[in-house]
Amino acid sequence: MGLFLALFLSCFSGDQPLILKVNDMAVIDTFALGPPVQKATWRESPNIRVCAATQVKMHRAQKALRYWEMLGYEFGSARIDEDIGCMHPRYGEIIITLPEGNIDNEHMAATRIYTEKITGNIAKAKIFIYPKYAQKDRVIEHELGHALGWQHHKQKFHIMHPNWQLGGYNNAGLRR
Repeated sequence: MGLFLALFLSCFSGDQPLILKVNDMAVIDTFALGPPVQKATWRESPNIRVCAATQVKMHRAQKALRYWEMLGYEFGSARIDEDIGCMHPRYGEIIITLPEGNIDNEHMAATRIYTEKITGNIAKAKIFIYPKYAQKDRVIEHELGHALGWQHHKQKFHIMHPNWQLGGYNNAGLRR
């Protein structure tokens, strides 16, 4: 034992600090604690209006709506709006429109919901999407989740994961 200790101690010089180098590590969320959180809900089924300038095709919007309908959510009518001024949601409506100047280029899309002060119910919602992401898998489904009141949920492969690359179609906890 004494020989081993002497050999071990001889590997270090007294004037050099012992430094253990570890490569840069990234923390990856693989699971979330608790269920997803819904901060508000719609009192009535919202209508969907897709601004043509977003280049979101009706079949793509309908595919995203079906995802949420399979979970028990209901929507009113869905239509494409060709108006160049298509950008403001009406009461009871989810609009899919081009981003305003305050949306970061690093985001594929973003959603803003407007709630009633007295009831806390969602009154209208605005999904901002860049045309280059209009056909990308899961983007519209994810943003519709926000328009339905769901917050980000850091469960790997979950539809509401904040990082598109770590997300998926898992919908645990979202059934209505």
